[in-house]
Amino acid sequence: MARRICVSLLARTPEEMRRLAEAAAELGARMVELRLDGLERGRILEGLRLTGDLGLSRVVTIRPEWEGGLYSGSEEERISLLERAAGSADFVDLEYGAVTENGGVVEELRDGGCKLILSRHYVSDSPPSERIRSEAERMASLADIVKIVNKPSNVAEAVQLLSLYSAPWAPGRLVCFSIGEAWSLTRILCVALGSPFTYASLPGRAVAPGQPTFTEALEALEAASRIWRSSP
Repeated sequence: MARRICVSLLARTPEEMRRLAEAAAELGARMVELRLDGLERGRILEGLRLTGDLGLSRVVTIRPEWEGGLYSGSEEERISLLERAAGSADFVDLEYGAVTENGGVVEELRDGGCKLILSRHYVSDSPPSERIRSEAERMASLADIVKIVNKPSNVAEAVQLLSLYSAPWAPGRLVCFSIGEAWSLTRILCVALGSPFTYASLPGRAVAPGQPTFTEALEALEAASRIWRSSP
């Protein structure tokens, strides 16, 4: 089950990113998300370079402020950094909102040799399910993996998001769950519904509300797997 967990790492220096990646590997993680938007702008790609020899599958994310991240530089510079990272990373996470503003960016990232995650974070609300489903289908036509996160105000909105897994294209390609302590269970349920992986953290280093630690996620997934296997 460890391969179904991506550990999010947010550091302030490349050296700290290296230490966090080593800690994740020691716990048994096989996949990490490098949140490079936390690094100094002149050293962003060092965080990728310094983690290249640990045998980890790496997702590169440079999350801009307009999507809840820390990167405050120009969009042109950010896209350039992602394109340069594409040759070394296994996955690059690109916000869906950036696609319409940067023609050709999807092709440029794919030409780098990595797989593309298109992401959409509804961090202030959860729009109608019809709108989310329509956007998800457009994203799926462009990307290898579609990531959609919402912040529900009630159970119905959380369930509506998980209903995206019923789409024919979703198994193995859709990662969607709800953020917030009240909705942390959706981070486990998403794997049961067909998500290729879910996101977790190092102890005391949660990157998003409701994010379990790697060990918590691993134990929950293993327990759930035993239940699923024993069900008639």
